Amino acid sequence: MKFYFTLQCKRIYRHIDEFGIIPIVGFAIIIALFIVVSQRIFQNLSNASYFYVGIGVAFSITFLSTKRITFLKMTFPNRSFHYIRILENTLLALPFSSFLIYKQAYIEALLLHVLVIVTAFFKNFEVKNRTIPTPFGKKPFEFSIGFRKTFWVFPILYTFACIGLYVANYNLIVFSLIAAFVCCMSYYSKPEPLFYVWIYKKTTKAFLLDKIKTAFLFSTFLLFPIVILLFIFSVKKIDTTLIFLAIGYGFMVLAVLGKYANYPSSVPIFQAFTLVFSFMFPPLLILFIPLAYHRATKNLNSILSCYA
Repeated sequence: MKFYFTLQCKRIYRHIDEFGIIPIVGFAIIIALFIVVSQRIFQNLSNASYFYVGIGVAFSITFLSTKRITFLKMTFPNRSFHYIRILENTLLALPFSSFLIYKQAYIEALLLHVLVIVTAFFKNFEVKNRTIPTPFGKKPFEFSIGFRKTFWVFPILYTFACIGLYVANYNLIVFSLIAAFVCCMSYYSKPEPLFYVWIYKKTTKAFLLDKIKTAFLFSTFLLFPIVILLFIFSVKKIDTTLIFLAIGYGFMVLAVLGKYANYPSSVPIFQAFTLVFSFMFPPLLILFIPLAYHRATKNLNSILSCYA
């Protein structure tokens, strides 16, 4: 069991080192970003402590993939398996509970640990394999796969937007828009196999442009109901709505380019850093988008060089 956690620490250390950052500095940056983002959540949301508990539980659930659970069961005895899952979830929740204690939300901190320990006994948290038709078949991979995993999110967001229109709450509709953008951006967190890039008979520039166009078109399709409600809400706030849309599409571009800036690595470290920093200060998109484009073209040139 000690070997397992030591190995996980070494993997994190190696991923940060591969990104080109001194691991100690990388850990310091991650801690600083975690504190800043957490502080922003508590400053801008009412009942933030319960929302924060939800984030902590959701974070632990991301480790409940069937493949991972199967691997642990095959590697460790049943008793050790449960110990590892409980300890792992407790460690994952520790940063969140520590911040909750700092905010004097003691009950919420205790609740968080109880919930993550309960999730340690879940077998998995994946939807059974069923084919869900999507309108994204012409341009496969990101949206086809991502939408099938998160299709249930959009009816909820559309409902929130309708409620926001009904109660005249512009911020609730904007929240639905931002959440929809984040969901679409998450589709670009997983790199496709090398063959899926190599088969494109395009130059690097044309390939990236095609990916960005696809991201714009398909995300617009999913965002359209919420955008319509925003425009219906108030003509006077069209300027604000357009600003949110411009920033959202800027983040979509960064998500696409960030994926290939990190390609073929399956750990989206570059995306994570740029997206978090841009979230805290959106004008940084002007700097990060060209940087991501430069890194993406450099990574893809060797794969698509025959079409250059």
